[in-house]
Amino acid sequence: MIRHITLLIAVALTCFSTAALAQEGQSHNRGACRADAERLCAGIEHGHGRIHECLAGQKDKLSEDCRKMVESRVK
Repeated sequence: MIRHITLLIAVALTCFSTAALAQEGQSHNRGACRADAERLCAGIEHGHGRIHECLAGQKDKLSEDCRKMVESRVK
């Protein structure tokens, strides 16, 4: 019985840790492109990948971190 409870706790902690890391990664990615998006895509409405499309169309003008993020994102 204690073995089962320990296993359930371990699984729950793993799930919560993975979710927290994924959210942290997404925040970092948004931060990497925030200034570029404000500068290059100011008139673009947010949502449905429009900002990403705007940035992807201007890769030569992006900061290095943002360019890497845009190139790594699979659409």
